[in-house]
Amino acid sequence: MEADGISEGFSRSIELHGLKFNRLIGDGDSSVLKKLLEIVPYGPHQLVQKIECHNHLLRNYSTKLSTLTKNTIYPTYLRQLIKKNIIKFCVAIRNAIQYRKKLNINDNAKIKGLQQDISNSPYHIFGQHAQCDIYFCKKSAVCENHVPAMERCGLMREINSVLRRVVENASSLIYDVTNNACEQFNSVINKYISGKRINFSLKQSYNTRVQAAIISYNTSGNFLRAVHKKVMHKSPGMVGKTFLTSKKYKHENLKNRRLFCSKKSKKMKYTGPDEFYGLAEPLPIDDRCSIEELELKKKKFIQAITLSKHQRDALEIDTRQQNSSSRWFMERRNRITASDFGKICKMRPTTSCKNIVSNKLYSTSSNTNEPIACKYGKDMEPVALEYFEKNIGIPIKKCGLIIDEDYPFFGASPDGLIGNDSIIEVKCPYSAKDYPTVEEAIKDKKIKFLKLNQSGEISLKTDDNYYYQIIGLLRISKRDICHFIVYSHNWKHVEVIKYDPQFWFGKMESKLKRFYYECLLPEIVDPQFGKRFLTSDIIDPNYIITAQ
Repeated sequence: MEADGISEGFSRSIELHGLKFNRLIGDGDSSVLKKLLEIVPYGPHQLVQKIECHNHLLRNYSTKLSTLTKNTIYPTYLRQLIKKNIIKFCVAIRNAIQYRKKLNINDNAKIKGLQQDISNSPYHIFGQHAQCDIYFCKKSAVCENHVPAMERCGLMREINSVLRRVVENASSLIYDVTNNACEQFNSVINKYISGKRINFSLKQSYNTRVQAAIISYNTSGNFLRAVHKKVMHKSPGMVGKTFLTSKKYKHENLKNRRLFCSKKSKKMKYTGPDEFYGLAEPLPIDDRCSIEELELKKKKFIQAITLSKHQRDALEIDTRQQNSSSRWFMERRNRITASDFGKICKMRPTTSCKNIVSNKLYSTSSNTNEPIACKYGKDMEPVALEYFEKNIGIPIKKCGLIIDEDYPFFGASPDGLIGNDSIIEVKCPYSAKDYPTVEEAIKDKKIKFLKLNQSGEISLKTDDNYYYQIIGLLRISKRDICHFIVYSHNWKHVEVIKYDPQFWFGKMESKLKRFYYECLLPEIVDPQFGKRFLTSDIIDPNYIITAQ
């Protein structure tokens, strides 16, 4: 219901207010943003940017830190240290937000500075002030440094892992906004409709109760006083005032009981409808664009995403934060990126494109319920880059989204750039993290993208999706060499992969172009999914239907 209400508000914003809302303050729930991505209220060129509520982010951070204090594999005194300073973790981040947002510098510099402050905040609290900014602390040498002890037992790594989501959302935190008003109003509505336990939908009772909730919210809870004064043109009498005072005391007592309640409420589980629920008949052909209209829309869209050399360079610089950048997600949505190349090129002629198109256009970027393997890979990537940088002695340059010069609908985001002719790509497989050697992990089939030949040499399989990704990265970035790193705490594998033009032109280019023009682009310019939110409504092109 929440997602439906918000999506309707965005869809009718021009009609009701004459405005287009380009931002949404969210609470970590990806369903609302997913709904907006599905309906695309203002077209594919103006996607709604989600800004995370900083209260929800910091509360989630504090909760996960509290969970760490209950893990008995770590020393008791270190866990007690976290528990004792649990409030300081959030206070440090709030202070950093207040300082950074007031600086008279560009937004990217503010976000980068805030990310550094957030990453450094646990070190500051535990007594290591080497990286503290001047405003952040006085760098007192009196306090004890607990960081080395935490790093030895692995607790610091766990804290940094928990902190990563906060760092990634620095672009939202810099706005310093919350959705408190929405949460408060929803709670007032919930009170007036009895927590949805009673059906008030008959005889306009539901609408009346919501209107009563609006009056109550606008009068700070004095609904009866406001209505009485409006109708009777005078304040309530002694009996009415006594009743209102008694009600106020009851409300305060209830609030205190909730604040100091030791029992945790049980979370209700709900099972939603399956994919066969609702409308099942195919959409009428009349609802689609004609072939001529579709071709015209496709042509206009390609022209809109075609960028000049200056615009491509500016986009790459602006998206160097990658998954912390909202523009990075927006620009990737309208293009096929290197990480998608393998699964597209290896599709069978009879395989429907519906699932790939649906995942590409309508899946969200939320990491609230991120799989542990993805979380591990993101946590280990900076460690692997730092290791490689120290070994080669050459600085690794951050890289944003690179748009192909010849095909504006191809994009790539390497993990880093080295010099003028090399890129770096890092993989940290969770399934092999506890193996002592990479050879054992390959033999036990925990790493399926590498092969071990009879002479003991290890190399990336040329039929794996990662190989397609690397060839695409090299082609789009116009570089010749990729340093492919597979990293674990126990072992490291580094392989140099060169660009293979025959592989690109023979096995990739034509398939990718056809998929974009005939599968992805029609759904972008004439979306079918948003009509009933069924993946089955996405249209397969003729070449797939014929093969089936």
